[in-house]
Amino acid sequence: MYMRELYPIGVVSRMLGVHPRMLRIYERQGLVRPQRIGGRRYYTREQVQLLKCIRRLLEEGINIAGVRRLLDVVPCWRAVGCSLGDRIDCEYFKTHGRESMKIAFAVEANEGLNSRICPHFRRAPYFLFVELDNDGEIVSVEAKPNPYVNVHGPGLVPRFVAENGAEMVVAGGMGERAAQFFKSYGIEPVAGVEGRVVDVLSRILSGEDFDSTFCSH
Repeated sequence: MYMRELYPIGVVSRMLGVHPRMLRIYERQGLVRPQRIGGRRYYTREQVQLLKCIRRLLEEGINIAGVRRLLDVVPCWRAVGCSLGDRIDCEYFKTHGRESMKIAFAVEANEGLNSRICPHFRRAPYFLFVELDNDGEIVSVEAKPNPYVNVHGPGLVPRFVAENGAEMVVAGGMGERAAQFFKSYGIEPVAGVEGRVVDVLSRILSGEDFDSTFCSH
């Protein structure tokens, strides 16, 4: 161990069998943030464990953007399917956790997880708010009528979604300006999605990288 259980980037590179350049790419992508001491990067034991999980996901064919999105939704131990024994021995599992997360789905009807995604977020009659625990399991499902379905006003729906605690919003279509409003509230907008909420949620939890295209008008 190095400097109070901190590992320099060269050592981590050899431990994981990757070039230091790749570790710097992970850092730029927000997957891990090493400490800087004297201009050099150092990683904790927990970060090394997280990097091992990231490498496993990448080797399974998920790209970096997909890994980032997956880890935004579920903890790494669920993403890679760690057994209970693996979790008990994992330094990252021992010292890290995350709060529950809520996703807002713009839906056509109040049919729970079987609701279908609405083609446009602002015209959605309902928003289905799905809360996930730190293992990615569903905690609650609540449908709320869209109070602005017949009202056109910049930022009204994004504010409504933010007031209900969502960290991600999923819809069929969305304009660039609306997407910026959501981002200003710290909400990740995902557009170009079709189908039932239950199926889309499964795709999100599997780490699928949605190619969101926002309308220019």
